Amino acid sequence: MKPFIDTLEHALQCCITKSEIYLEQIKPEIREYISRPDGQYLQGKQEDYIPLRHIFAWTPSFFLGMGFWTYQVKKETKWLKWLHSFSNEYAAKVCHTPLETMHDLGFLYSPYAVALYKATNDSHMKKIALQAAVVLAMRFVPNGSYIQAWGRMDHIIPGYVDQELAKNHFFTQSKGLAIIDCMMNLPLLFWASEETNHPFYKNIAVAHADITLKYFFREDGSIYHAFRFHEETGQPIGGDNYCGYAIESHWARGTAWAIYGFISAFSYTGYERYLNAAVDLSLQFIAKSEDDGIPVWDFKLPQHQPAAACGSKPWTDWDYTNPANKSRNRDTSAAAIAASAFYEILKFKKEPAIQCAMDHILMTLATKYTNYEPPIPGILKEQNGQGVYTIFGDYFYMEALCKKLYGFESIW
Repeated sequence: MKPFIDTLEHALQCCITKSEIYLEQIKPEIREYISRPDGQYLQGKQEDYIPLRHIFAWTPSFFLGMGFWTYQVKKETKWLKWLHSFSNEYAAKVCHTPLETMHDLGFLYSPYAVALYKATNDSHMKKIALQAAVVLAMRFVPNGSYIQAWGRMDHIIPGYVDQELAKNHFFTQSKGLAIIDCMMNLPLLFWASEETNHPFYKNIAVAHADITLKYFFREDGSIYHAFRFHEETGQPIGGDNYCGYAIESHWARGTAWAIYGFISAFSYTGYERYLNAAVDLSLQFIAKSEDDGIPVWDFKLPQHQPAAACGSKPWTDWDYTNPANKSRNRDTSAAAIAASAFYEILKFKKEPAIQCAMDHILMTLATKYTNYEPPIPGILKEQNGQGVYTIFGDYFYMEALCKKLYGFESIW
């Protein structure tokens, strides 16, 4: 066991070392630093990246979340000072421009305001997080019982959005759309109900989780990335896709979001249907992943198909005859999210296959996919099926390591 633990501790120290880069370089405001093949998230001018107040921002809190976990391990006050320096931005987004948000409020406020409140009992952070829950609840569509994923709820395109960006599906195809990622935003609502002792938020979260169970799951146990409802009547229309290979395919990271979202829903409600969903999806994820525990970007991706060709910049050096190329279709971010979710499942159900898979994934990530070079901020290689580093994969990797090594409670 010691070599296993030593390896994970070395990986966690790498995450802490790279978090120091963010502490030194991300200020005075937080931005949406995009994924990069070289892991240099912060390269370029600050103004090249959209600010937190932009409607498209959804990943900034993962940079801060890594700082939060570093504080949890080291207990150095410099991390709290740095994290609190962004509080005005977070308050302004949900207090002054609440319509400039999408369903990603859980991704933004759980790893930041909720996490800090849980760790420090800071009442200001509690107020910010509760306001974020109010804004998220405003996205609930009663006719259909789902949380709309994208676009402003008044369907107005923000004035700062240029003409080209306004053509994006986030605006043009947002009506009547729910996506599987939203399962990870529900913990913000469940938490708000506990803090306020009011069922309003919980009722919305349960309604969305139940509609996800009803319409996102196929008979073979796979799930849609997205599902459409009639905008006015709320009647189901059918599955859709924006992140996987095809409408009827099976996006690996979407499965990981669902696993984590359903086990979080169970932890707040005790509803067995959510635990069963999380376990069933986990066993599917494990069975369909590669021998090293890392999944292909989409479980139904044709073997000859490069995942990158589904993006905006196809690889030019893809050899369709070389089976080894399949390794380039991996998504370590999906594995990291799943590993952290598996840790939560094991609190409630001792499933040997899930226990083994969690440890196997973490060991594989630490020995095969972690970039230990300090000057490079990116940590996990081969994310998203496109050979890139992403901050959300890095964040969930660090979160999983912290929970495994220190037994820290979830912030979701």
